Amino acid sequence: MTADRLSRARSAAAEAGVDALLVTPGPDLRYLTGYDAIALERLTCLVLPTGADPLLVVPALERPAAEASPAGDLELEIVDWQETDDPVELVSKMLPTARRVAVDDHMWAEKVLRFRAAMPDVEQVVAGPVLRELRMLKSPEEIDALREAAAAIDRVHARMGDWLRVGRSEREVGRDIADAIIAEGHVR
Repeated sequence: MTADRLSRARSAAAEAGVDALLVTPGPDLRYLTGYDAIALERLTCLVLPTGADPLLVVPALERPAAEASPAGDLELEIVDWQETDDPVELVSKMLPTARRVAVDDHMWAEKVLRFRAAMPDVEQVVAGPVLRELRMLKSPEEIDALREAAAAIDRVHARMGDWLRVGRSEREVGRDIADAIIAEGHVR
């Protein structure tokens, strides 16, 4: 599924006149690769050029997590960088002919500004318009997963009367709800 998403994202970027997508931890990285990376001060970035293979740039200490994630099962090269390396410079060298890149809508400003400084002749645009259409169209598998998630949360809601009783604190009720959501198969 995610390999298809990478291919469709590459095509959408090309159609939008973008030479590459730069996607850091957040919902778009999770959607495209299945990797639920933690947003850190260290750069993790999916580099998705329209004319070349995608790369996932990660701090060396995060490489095992990236490889263990669904991203590790994709035909996606994982490139790690060491503490003394400049990962923004590494990414910019991966895009030597880029004139226009789309950065994900949730990229930290600090990283956007560093990319701008490293690639002063490259126009930066937001990736939302490129990725939004892809994310709106759901596959049959995604629709089934949404139905399952909805049914699971409906089962939690049906139990609210069990938890909302006089004398219970909001914290106790919240803990019961959170535990029930996890027990129904949700991640958080």
